Order: sequence, then C-alpha cells, then structure tokens
Amino acid sequence: MSDTPQRKLVLTGFMGTGKTTLGKLVAEKVGVPFVDLDDVIVQKVGLSIPEIFEKYGEAGFRAWESAVCAEVAADPRVMVVATGGGALLNSTNQEVFADEIVMCLNASPEIIYERIKDDVNRPLLAVEDPLARISELLKKREPIYKSFRYQLFNTKSGAESQVWMVETILSFWIPDSEIRKKHLMVRSPEGHYPVYIQNNAHLNEKSDFIMDCYLNYFECTKVVVADTNVAPIYGEQLIPQLFRSNTAHLVVIPAGEEYKNLDTVKFLYDEFARLGLDRHGVVIALGGGVVGDTVGFAAATYMRGVKLVQIPTTLLAMVDSSVGGKVGVDIPQGKNLVGAFKQPDLVIIDPEVLKTLPPEEMSAGMAEVIKHGLIANPALLDEDMPLVEKIKAAVQVKIDIVQRDPYEQGERAHLNLGHTFAHAIEQVSGYAWRHGFAVGVGLIGAAMLSQKLGYLDGDDVGFIEHKVKSAGLPIRYQGLSPEALWEAMKLDKKWRGGRSHFVILKGIGNPAVVSDVPRETVLEILEMLRDG
Repeated sequence: MSDTPQRKLVLTGFMGTGKTTLGKLVAEKVGVPFVDLDDVIVQKVGLSIPEIFEKYGEAGFRAWESAVCAEVAADPRVMVVATGGGALLNSTNQEVFADEIVMCLNASPEIIYERIKDDVNRPLLAVEDPLARISELLKKREPIYKSFRYQLFNTKSGAESQVWMVETILSFWIPDSEIRKKHLMVRSPEGHYPVYIQNNAHLNEKSDFIMDCYLNYFECTKVVVADTNVAPIYGEQLIPQLFRSNTAHLVVIPAGEEYKNLDTVKFLYDEFARLGLDRHGVVIALGGGVVGDTVGFAAATYMRGVKLVQIPTTLLAMVDSSVGGKVGVDIPQGKNLVGAFKQPDLVIIDPEVLKTLPPEEMSAGMAEVIKHGLIANPALLDEDMPLVEKIKAAVQVKIDIVQRDPYEQGERAHLNLGHTFAHAIEQVSGYAWRHGFAVGVGLIGAAMLSQKLGYLDGDDVGFIEHKVKSAGLPIRYQGLSPEALWEAMKLDKKWRGGRSHFVILKGIGNPAVVSDVPRETVLEILEMLRDG
C-alpha cells in the first residue's frame, strides 16, 4: 500500500470525538504536518477560545474560523487538519475543503460528555445541563455531519481504540488502500452511500470493520432479515460476525415472490416493535431482490424510516435492486405497485456467496447484466469478462443512471428495458416465473418492438436473442394468453392516463421511451414471443 497521500485529510465532527488526538497520531504515522484550526485561531487572535467568544461573540469567532479555513486550504502541503466542531457547518468552509478527504468522527452524547466534562475551554457548553446541550447540538448538526462521505464512530477509549481508529483513517486516506479500491460511492438526494464489493466481505471479521467505517452506528438495535433459504446458510453466521454487542437479532421471512406483500411487511413491523427497534436502529436486508425490496419498504416506513443496509446474496440483487433506493411490494393488481424511495446507508456485495447459488439463479441475474449492457455499457455483453469485474461494471451503470435521475423522472426509466413485458409475464403466471427469466424474454420483446418501430434490424435482434439464450435464459414463454398479458401491462407504472410507454433501443447502448404503441403492435410482438 502506498504511503504517499496526495490530498489533505480533514477530520471534522463534534467536540470530543477525538479529532485532535487522532489527527496527531495519523500525521505522525505518515510524516506530514498536523494543523488544529482552533490552535491557529488562538495564535492569530492572541486570545483563548472562551476569551474570543466573550469579546467578539460566536459570530466573531466564526469569522476568524472561516478566514483560517481558507488560509489552511490554500496551503499546498499535504497535511492532517482537525477542525472545530462547528467549522464545516458553514457551506463556504465546506467548499474550500471540497477537494480534500473529509472524514467525520462521531460519538454518542454520553461518551462526548465524559471526555469533555472537565474542559473549561468549551464556551458552547457553559450551561446548567451540558449533556442535554450536547444532545441538542448533535441533533441540530446531524444532517450536515452525516452528509460527509466518510464516517467513523468512536465508541471506545484507550490505546487499543486509538490504534484501530488510526488504521481505519489511514485506509481511507491512502490513495491505493484496499478499502478505497473496493467501494463505489452513490450520490443521492439524502447524501452519499457506499457500495462495498469484496469476496468474504460479510462472513468474517471484515464485516465489523466495514460497518464501523461506513455506517456510523453504535450500540443500537440491529435487525438482520433473511428468508428461509438464506437464513440457514448466512444468517446464523452473520449475527456473531457482524456485531460485537448483544443487540443484533435475526428475523426470518418465507422465501418466494408470493411473500413480497403487505402481510410480510406487517409481520416485519411486529417484529421490529417486539425487538425494540427505534429510529436509531439499523435493518439489514440479507438476501435476494425479494428480501431487499420487502425489507427496504418496511425500513422506509417503520417509524418514518430507519437505517437500512442491503447485503444482496443473488447476482440479480447485486447488480440491480440493492442499489438505487427503489423498494416496494406486490399487490394482486400488479407488481411493485406499493413502494417508496429509500436509499440504503450501505450496500455490501460479496461475490463469494454466488458459489452457493443454483445455475438458474445465476442465469436470472445475468438478465439484468445484459440489460445494463444493452442500455449503457456494451462491454458487459462480453461473455469472457470476469464475474467480479462484470458485477462492478453493472453496478456502476446503475449508479450513473440513478445519480442523474434519483426519482425516476426521466432517464431512470431506461432501467426498465424489457420490464413491461417481464412484469406482465410474472403477474399473469401467478409469479411462477422468476423475475430474471421474465426479463430475459422481455429483453427480446423490447428488441422485437424496437425493430418493428424501425430502430433495430434483424441482426441486432438476433444478437440480443443469442446473448439471452447463451446466459441460460428462456427466449419464449408458454401457456399464457397475449390478451391477458396486454391487460396486465395496463397497470405498468410507466403508463399514464391509459397511454402505453415502452423502453426500446434505438441502437445498442441507446435506449429511449416511446409512447402510444398500438395495442395491435404489442399483441403481434407477444405472439412472436409465444412458443406454441
């Protein structure tokens, strides 16, 4: 691992979270200067922090703070910088450090109070009840603190904790550190969240490290939800490996698309309440797309939202449903008609778990990989691309699109290529069809429709059909009525006011949405897709 960082490391967060102590240790370890912004202010003004507050008020102190932020940011040297607790609450100060590595250190109000209760140089805590004041300020500042990309929660004290924290901070700061190589970041309207991709990422001691680094959690209730297929394989391993406390619980739900419904959500609500999950708790969805969607919807709506971690265990969930924040359940009238946008706080993808999947599940996941190749990255259609690289590239396609269109107001609809056909097949079959298998047929249907509308030629359609078939996916459906499929399509979420909307291809890598496709045209495609 290279030990030559190229940017400043800026440690921010509330007072008493260890910014100065840890900053000095990190700077010494790397051999670069350490700068404490409060010390620089004291030197420039010639007064202590309490004296500055007394003479100039908080506004005067903040003015000096902004001037010092700008001065330090302009210094070309690589260094470690510890800010005051309120320095980066100011958007201007945030901007001057925008190109640096900014890490927010966190601790609970009780831990902070114990660390600073005897410190007389804390003018903001010169009140009758400092613990209550700490809690009040933390709550007020939390949205800004949480907006910083890198988070670290310090729940311990002593030399052992300091060593662990220093190693963690270094792993984020060093350009080619292993942890920096293995995560992708997703920007969402609520902030940032990481997608961490590594073999054996959640079945050993690495999981504790990942959760501490990324999630900003402490001694809260954590509920892992898995279905009856996954729980015996991974659920029982995850509980002791993932959490060091006794506040982790495993909840098991039935496996299968037919259980992706409001009855299962109601069961989860009951379990969350029974286990004492509150708004500071964390829900971990461990499983395939059905688990991720169902558990995600429950997490989005329980107490108006609790923290959510997605740990997908199928290829389909890894490259599609675990990223992007769309969660929901089915009702008899249609698939995913009840849902919400709920961005996860963390996604952990462990390709190693795919070794336990049956071949048909891998094929089902390849349907979404092929879709991502058709709409954005044709390299994904290369059958020789290594699986881990294929997962990363497919996830990046999803990230790029959802960042540009987080609430499906435009481009994000392209991710539904083939899905209008697929959802109809699933619903009319009573969900006997796997989602990925239905998407495979749907992709061919979308290609046929694109040709019918004059955008693709026969060679393009043949190429897409070959890719679908080579992945072990079906290319035709049997036993379903085209008329029934057309009626099911009318409930597709992309349709508006009874007007049809289909995602088609104007070329490989060039998706588009077309409207008002005649019923006769769609029925003709459905007949072409029918086998026998």
